[in-house]
Amino acid sequence: MLLQIKDAKIPFYEKLPKDNQFFKHYMQNIKFQRMKDVVGTKAEEDRALFDGAREKILEDMQRTSFNSPGNKKRMMYE
Repeated sequence: MLLQIKDAKIPFYEKLPKDNQFFKHYMQNIKFQRMKDVVGTKAEEDRALFDGAREKILEDMQRTSFNSPGNKKRMMYE
C-alpha cells in the first residue's frame, strides 16, 4: 500500500526513461512555459517602472514653465 501511495505521487513523466522522446519534448515545453511566464512578469514590472518614470517627468515638466523665455525655472531631480 505504501508503494502505491508513493507511486501515485510521482508525476507520470518522471517514470519515463530520460532518453524517451516524449520525456524530452515534455520537459522542453515545461522549460519554455516557465521562461515565458518569467519574461511576461519582467515585462509587466518594467512597464510599471517606465510608466512611473513617465508620470514623474510629465509632472516635472508641468511644474516648470517652458513657455516664457525670460522666466525659466530649473527642474530639481531627487
